[in-house]
Amino acid sequence: MKLLLISHIADCDGIMPVILTDFVFPDYDYQLLEAGEVDNYMKESLKQHTFDDYDQIIITDLSFSKEVADQINNSSLKDKLILFDHHEGALYLNTYPFAHVTITKDNIMQSGTTNYYDYLLTNYDNDLIRKKSVKDMVELVRINDTWDEDSPLFDASRNLGSILCNYGNDKFIDKYKNFLRESDTFYFNDTEETLLEIDNRRRQEYIDNLKDKVIFKEIAGNRVGIVFAEQYRSDVGHALASYYKDQVDLIMIINLNRSLSFRSLEDKADVNTFASLFGGHGHIRASGAPIPDGLKDNIVDYVIDSINKE
Repeated sequence: MKLLLISHIADCDGIMPVILTDFVFPDYDYQLLEAGEVDNYMKESLKQHTFDDYDQIIITDLSFSKEVADQINNSSLKDKLILFDHHEGALYLNTYPFAHVTITKDNIMQSGTTNYYDYLLTNYDNDLIRKKSVKDMVELVRINDTWDEDSPLFDASRNLGSILCNYGNDKFIDKYKNFLRESDTFYFNDTEETLLEIDNRRRQEYIDNLKDKVIFKEIAGNRVGIVFAEQYRSDVGHALASYYKDQVDLIMIINLNRSLSFRSLEDKADVNTFASLFGGHGHIRASGAPIPDGLKDNIVDYVIDSINKE
């Protein structure tokens, strides 16, 4: 059986399913996408019959529109596709037989990885995925992705996110495919501990440097702090939301090379609803959306016009 995994390119919750897939399925390919790329990818793949080459399609930590869901449901793809997501904005997909969107389980916030992991544990007799090291890493991914600050493992989960940022997706996947096979416990080695010490200082400096670069706007009745940033998305969002808690309801992070991210404190704003204004979704305190079409071109045009005026 040949499998295709489609997952989120942006964080540990999208990358960890690749590692789990490697443990269970001997013949697989994977495709990592931004959230805003999924609809076009699915439509084009259906049009080109790309999925015909696979016996099973699994999607993790991503979702698609009702239009695409209906198209899938009216095709043979519905019989070999399974989707695992955890975002509130994707709950409507649970009306389709191939979708499994679970936000909480036993009052614990879930991630795309945990939903997929539970499926693998239930359906496959595999010693690797039952190892303590694997279980512990899955939990770190969940804590990191849901920003579970009450967990005693919260700092370790942030460190895992930092390791991904420093290694990059390919090296991270290769490293932990081997590490989890060889180790019965999860830990950061001496080199990684040193790297993390340096990165933690760099992260704090990065956040401190952004504090006076926030642009304040009112959008749809919300007081929004807007900042341009490409690194430490969750850390930046939560730190600035806390720092400016008396001035803003939410923080918007613009990464021109990737996406829009939205963060708020618990009782400030529903950023899942706010993200829908930009064609995105997520959770109440953490959401995302694709970069608006034409934004980069508009910026370039603005810069050129400014030069011409001078």
